[in-house]
Amino acid sequence: MESFSERLIHLRHSNNLTRKQVRESLDINESTYSRWENGTRTPDNETIVRFANFFKVTPMYMLGISHLRNGEEYLLDVLENIESDDTAEGLKAKAGLAEYRKNYI
Repeated sequence: MESFSERLIHLRHSNNLTRKQVRESLDINESTYSRWENGTRTPDNETIVRFANFFKVTPMYMLGISHLRNGEEYLLDVLENIESDDTAEGLKAKAGLAEYRKNYI
């Protein structure tokens, strides 16, 4: 399980952002941000939500609790797990997943 600091660094890198760009966008001072990336401190819940909104992920992902980055990934994960179900509910889920993929992916 990744820590908050590992997720923060990963998200910053994957968005091609510098520490300064993230700090300035969220109005965070340099030493505080540095402690968060170094893993010596963890921000409060409000700040975690600000980071999650900034990077368009869930707070659970930011904290390393979930491997799913956002609601869309959660929906796809659930639907893909139901795909192998041949019950009426499973068939409805398959149709929904096909429709979702056709329209959004």
